[in-house]
Amino acid sequence: MARRLSFSFVFMLATAFIVAACGRQVTPNPPGLGPGGAPPGYIAIHYDVYSPFNFSNYQYMIVFNTSGTRVTPSTDTVQTNWAGYSFALVALGTAGTSYAEAVQFVRNQNPHIPPSWLRLGTTPAQLSYNPNSNGQGTEFSMLAQKAIFKGVASPSPSPSASPNNLWTFNAFVSQVGQGQWYFLDSMGTGGPIDPQFVCCQPPLDMTQCFDNTYYATYPAPDPTSQIVSIEISNNPVENPCSS
Repeated sequence: MARRLSFSFVFMLATAFIVAACGRQVTPNPPGLGPGGAPPGYIAIHYDVYSPFNFSNYQYMIVFNTSGTRVTPSTDTVQTNWAGYSFALVALGTAGTSYAEAVQFVRNQNPHIPPSWLRLGTTPAQLSYNPNSNGQGTEFSMLAQKAIFKGVASPSPSPSASPNNLWTFNAFVSQVGQGQWYFLDSMGTGGPIDPQFVCCQPPLDMTQCFDNTYYATYPAPDPTSQIVSIEISNNPVENPCSS
């Protein structure tokens, strides 16, 4: 069963066009770099699904809460007023090609109105993407400079605040169809519905070196929309990881 989002949110997504257990390191550290191949100041993401990605029908995203509230982004977006939605890394495309984008969620003053999706202009040095990092078509990887998660100025006169050091996250597979936007899977045992994933104990401390893998357990009907695991590796500038 997929959870359906509001049409207004779908419209903003379409116009913008536009991302458990932990602690097991599954990606070797390249020489001179930190876990997952992340240089200092970067995070590395490895996103695995059960069967090869279906970019013609689905978008694959990891959503971060960088506000310090420690609320986990969920599929209960209307009920929670989009709590925990700060930034996302999204992989999307077509059957023949895919690409990655970084997105900031710009909240409306009315919390009941869905946030707008602001695509962040990034350079290849700030956000790199490998659509087939395991050679089987079931894993993509991204290297993202954490500086992009400061975002850009919001529509109000005040610029966006810098991220807190304690983050949470959730990963989603989503789809647009028949004028609606749907969640197909998440990290929670309920997939697109309850029960929801609660991240993370402890939260992701972005001042520390870590390499954590989180496993999803929901058996999505379409294996191309079934998340297997998310690996998040952090290499902080303040305390760089040893190679």
